[in-house]
Amino acid sequence: MTRILALVWPTLRAAPHDGHGSHRAPDEAADANPVVDVPAMLDRLDDLSPRVEAVDRGVALVDVTGLGPSLGDERRIAARAVALVREVATLPVRAGVGENRWLAVLAARLALTARPDPSVPVAFHAFPAALEATRAVLATLPLALLPADPETRQRFALFGLTAMGELAALPRSAVGAQFGANGERLQALARGEDPRPLAPRRRPEPLIRRVTFEPPVEGLGGTGLVLRRACAELCDALRLRHLAPGRATLNLDLEDAPALTVELTFPEPALEPDWIARLLIGRMEAASRTRHLHATSSEGEEEPRVVAIGLAFDRLSDPAARQLPAFQVQAGRWEELRWSLERLATRFGEGRLWRARTERPNASLPERQARLQSVGREDQP
Repeated sequence: MTRILALVWPTLRAAPHDGHGSHRAPDEAADANPVVDVPAMLDRLDDLSPRVEAVDRGVALVDVTGLGPSLGDERRIAARAVALVREVATLPVRAGVGENRWLAVLAARLALTARPDPSVPVAFHAFPAALEATRAVLATLPLALLPADPETRQRFALFGLTAMGELAALPRSAVGAQFGANGERLQALARGEDPRPLAPRRRPEPLIRRVTFEPPVEGLGGTGLVLRRACAELCDALRLRHLAPGRATLNLDLEDAPALTVELTFPEPALEPDWIARLLIGRMEAASRTRHLHATSSEGEEEPRVVAIGLAFDRLSDPAARQLPAFQVQAGRWEELRWSLERLATRFGEGRLWRARTERPNASLPERQARLQSVGREDQP
């Protein structure tokens, strides 16, 4: 049994018809067409499922078949998908699940949120997994939800057809005689049938460099030079392909210790090997301190010996043609700001850059309303 998740962003819909049977309702017209990095949003969905299709700028389909045991019910899966894309843009979104692409998009169009609260992550609706139960629901829906042209809608009205169930109950031959092949296609949709398969987008394969040390390197700091060289080699290779990574993942195989993995996500595709290496080293050192892997002179322990490192660049796309500003007022762009702040902290050292974090806004004394927090590599919003 196939289950398809549709995500619909009403503010991104550029036209009422997309040519693939996915249509928006008239009330979904956007007042503005915001500038959003849609490929980056789709890249985030790759972390949920390898089968992602961009139907148009405002609709994405995700094959979520078999994700239930690991992620929970379909509402939780939809919430997880929305959380991933909200890392790029916090836009209103509707989510729907169905057995095929038509039912998934229709479910998203039918999704209604109980309260107009921006903090509610997703408006969600799902059709039953059983086809007969789905057909029973479709039978009560108006024909206006079908992707029919105005002339066909008018002819439906002349024949007194107002609900999907009425069209679905007619003999196929009679529908074909009166409305042609297009009428037969619409009748199949009214019955919940859509034979079109999901067409996942193809993305460039990630670039990976792995270096083995013989003998193992003493301490994590000894890998810095090799890591910088690996970053430079990967960036040079991607530059020739006119690509840039959106994420870097560093894995260290340690002797007599669990492997250590750190991840660095870029707000925009980046081709800056020196900065990528510096930030990865910083996160690596912070992660090792958190796991108590660094030795302390008082305990007399030794730093872990590094057997091998693996560096992977993925989420490959066209490089951004602009420089990231250090400070710019942009709501919902925390990842971009944090990237710039991490670069400043790496350049000038920890403990030199601070930000105020409000914790007790109702405290009587102003100095107790907020506290200063060092902008570190693991700083979170």
